[in-house]
Amino acid sequence: MNYKVAYIDEVDSDIRSFKRSVLLRANTKFEVIVIKPKEDINETVEEILASSVDAIVSDFKLSEEAPQIHYNGSDIINAVLRIRDNFPVFILTSFEQDAEDKGSDVNIVYEKVDVQESSKFFDKVVHQIKKHKSKIESAELRILELKKKQKDNPLTMSEEQELIDLDSLVSNSLDKRGFIKNDIKVSSNTDRLQALINKADDIISAINNKKYE
Repeated sequence: MNYKVAYIDEVDSDIRSFKRSVLLRANTKFEVIVIKPKEDINETVEEILASSVDAIVSDFKLSEEAPQIHYNGSDIINAVLRIRDNFPVFILTSFEQDAEDKGSDVNIVYEKVDVQESSKFFDKVVHQIKKHKSKIESAELRILELKKKQKDNPLTMSEEQELIDLDSLVSNSLDKRGFIKNDIKVSSNTDRLQALINKADDIISAINNKKYE
């Protein structure tokens, strides 16, 4: 299976080096989508999201040859993760400690030399992509099961909560900007409960009115 990976860097020689490493070191075929950072980080993030990639690899320093860029790879990764939960992301740096000192997650920071000399980095990328896709696919299958059951029989409260949680998981994985929060989602069980309460109120009201007739 082939995967699409976005590579964010402003240095042409580093871009060529990354592509060469993909060809020489990766055990899986990758299509590398090169994205050069824009002056506005939001434009860069939108281009990444529009590219429909399976993972993102960003250089940490993005202003070596582009002084107009006032953000780094960690800023891009954080911006993407605010939109797409748990998306496979990686940061490359010549000096790992630099990225870590800037608050980057140590679990996604790798030295460029590791990419150039071993297949382990690319194996890690594939692993994270598969893990992410599997989680979403499992959630979607379970949602379909629950929806199918819902057509014939009312779901239990726990099943409806599971449906809400799974829907949230999938929604957050795709785009949190269009996500409807759990606290404003109303399940059919809640509707049925409210109907019972309203009916009880009507009965009590009718009894009280009869008392005073």
